[in-house]
Amino acid sequence: MREQLEEISNIFLKLAHAELLLSYSTDELVSLIKTTPESGKKVLDCVWQEDGSIPLWINKKIINGLTQWLFSKGENPDAFADRMFSQYKNLYSIPKRPIIRSYLPFVPLFYDAQDQRHLFLELLEKRRPRGERYQVFCHCKENDSLRHDFVAIFSDFGTNDAIYSHWVLKSLKYGPLYMGLPAFENVKVHSAMYSAEEALVNRKQGHVENNSFIVDGSAVGSVVPFEECVHALGIDFGTPEFLSRECIRADVDVIDDSTGCMLLSQGCFYGAPVGISEFTYEAGQRVKDPFAKLMSALVKDEFVVWGPIQKAHEALLHKMNHVADVVYYETDDSIAVNGKHLMRNVPARILRNVLREYTKTGREEFENREFKRDPEICIDALNPNFESRLNRVVDHLQKVSDVMSLDRHRRGGFRLVPHCHIDFREEGLQEKSKK
Repeated sequence: MREQLEEISNIFLKLAHAELLLSYSTDELVSLIKTTPESGKKVLDCVWQEDGSIPLWINKKIINGLTQWLFSKGENPDAFADRMFSQYKNLYSIPKRPIIRSYLPFVPLFYDAQDQRHLFLELLEKRRPRGERYQVFCHCKENDSLRHDFVAIFSDFGTNDAIYSHWVLKSLKYGPLYMGLPAFENVKVHSAMYSAEEALVNRKQGHVENNSFIVDGSAVGSVVPFEECVHALGIDFGTPEFLSRECIRADVDVIDDSTGCMLLSQGCFYGAPVGISEFTYEAGQRVKDPFAKLMSALVKDEFVVWGPIQKAHEALLHKMNHVADVVYYETDDSIAVNGKHLMRNVPARILRNVLREYTKTGREEFENREFKRDPEICIDALNPNFESRLNRVVDHLQKVSDVMSLDRHRRGGFRLVPHCHIDFREEGLQEKSKK
């Protein structure tokens, strides 16, 4: 239950929204937004807020849906995430308030630090920017020109799924950019809490057989204890009880055929009790004032929104807010959509009854027998011939496919599929009642 109640900053969705607006057309994005677990309008309102928050479970579902949508477009989701999080350098495209708020207790430390990127990692244990629990192990000598820090991530929200974990690590890799520092040069995942099956994100199928992990008929991994990973890295958690946990060690890289996305990384342990990633970077990087640009951009945001993003966002809102005016005229037994005649007589009455119920209750599923019993639609109860009349409605609606359609998805029933907000009303009934 905690996962459903916990809310986090909208920073992931805000960055993704900006990248999508710059990379895809409005029509393409409408199809994506309609798949979100909440109403598209509500999601758009949330991502546009400077200091918005969203339940973690919805955040994850949207990220998962976006990733599968990118796969369907033939795009590598990791490449998209790299572009997206590299926008940390563009301070007008990120929500600055939650970032600044999480750093407030530690601001003086950055001005004193000789290696501000190392401090960025060290403070993860105290900042916990997305609620995860961190532990940082530094395996460097004081004079090393390259640092090798191990960051262990313990999820407080149950299973840390594969796609969300990728986003968290990308966010950490590029995080120093919003302070004017270089991104971390390299991040390597040594262990992941999600399983090897989850890591395939439905692009391939895998299973364990005789202590081997099989993908596409070939052994690509082995079942081994987690202690093999920990001992190889030289890390001491001080909690040896989970060292015997069985994991899948990937023995070869497994790559998505159509996008080139890395699904399993050679040497990584999947299904581990903790996620461990190694950050390798040049030591001694620092800037004179790491928060000056962030604060300046926050002040300017009160008056100016980044032009290209605002223009594309407004176009998307306009598309999502499209309203169809649908009117049933009793005087001539017809229906019009946005002022244009659509159909009359029995087909019009069928659609009228559907829209009446949809407007009153929101119901979209209908049974054929409901209409066969209606004498206004089927005069002859013994030979109702309803299916042929319904087919005429389906054919007519193809002319206004951007408004609604009827989906005959099962025997004996059909579904109304609205493609925008429908404002339905009936005219002529009041005049008749007065007479």
